[in-house]
This record gives sequence, structure tokens and C-alpha cells, in this order.
Amino acid sequence: MSYCVAHGCNNKKDRKDCRTKSFFGFPLKNLSFVKTWMKMLRRDNFQPSPYSKICSDHFDESCFEYQPLTNRRQLKPGSIPTIFVFSKATSSRRVLDRCLPTTFTET
Repeated sequence: MSYCVAHGCNNKKDRKDCRTKSFFGFPLKNLSFVKTWMKMLRRDNFQPSPYSKICSDHFDESCFEYQPLTNRRQLKPGSIPTIFVFSKATSSRRVLDRCLPTTFTET
């Protein structure tokens, strides 16, 4: 079963709603492209294997070429995944630390 390794992506090849998506392996024979793909993924402590895939949702349409008879989608050589959704990092400070101190006066 193929699934997308991009952070926050839940696409899997066996799901009905993902049948129109393509899944592409990392270019493991070209280390410079692997490093570029890894940088774009922003995943700490992740090492791609021959089974690691990224779905077509993370590539611009200009990265694809289609086979004439089958209309099968392929990546053009040198394509890089560029479409990701990253959430903003939340502050590790507690809410109380951000409040202004109040002054106490006795009456």
C-alpha cells in the first residue's frame, strides 16, 4: 500500500477518493534531489526508503507529463514537490507568561 509521507497529508493509494492521485518515489539515485525534496518536506528525523512516496497533490501541474496512449501521469525529470500546508508554530510560552502583571493596592 502506498501512502504520502508529507506532513499532514492523509492520501493513500487504496482509498476511493485517492484513485485519481499518483504516488511518486523519492529520486534515491540522485542525492542532491533527495536533499532538496527532504528540505521541502520539513520532516525531522525522516529518512526516505525505496517505499517512501509523495502524492501528486504536492507537485505543480507543470511538473507532470502524460503518456500518449494511457494518459498516465509521470514526473518530469528534475521536478520538486512545492505544495505543502504547514501550520504556524505555536508558542511554547504559557498564556500566563504573556499577561501583563497587575498591581495590587490595599484599601
